[in-house]
Amino acid sequence: MVEDLDRESCVICNDALDGVHQTACQMCGGKFHQPWSQDSDIPQCGRISSHEEALAIVFLCDDCYEGRRP
Repeated sequence: MVEDLDRESCVICNDALDGVHQTACQMCGGKFHQPWSQDSDIPQCGRISSHEEALAIVFLCDDCYEGRRP
C-alpha cells in the first residue's frame, strides 16, 4: 500500500496524482491533473494549448495558462 506522503501532488489543487491522469506543465514543469478520458472523475487542472512558433501542442497548468505564475 502506497501512503499519501509518497505520492506527488498537483501544483494547482494539491490533491494526490495517480500516475496516469497527469502531465507536466511546459512552462513551470509542475505536474498537474489531466484527465485522458471524458468520463473520468479526475479534475482538469490545466489546458492543452498550441505553440505557434514551434508548431506544437503543449500542456500548461492553469496558473501558467492564466499568467498567474511569475
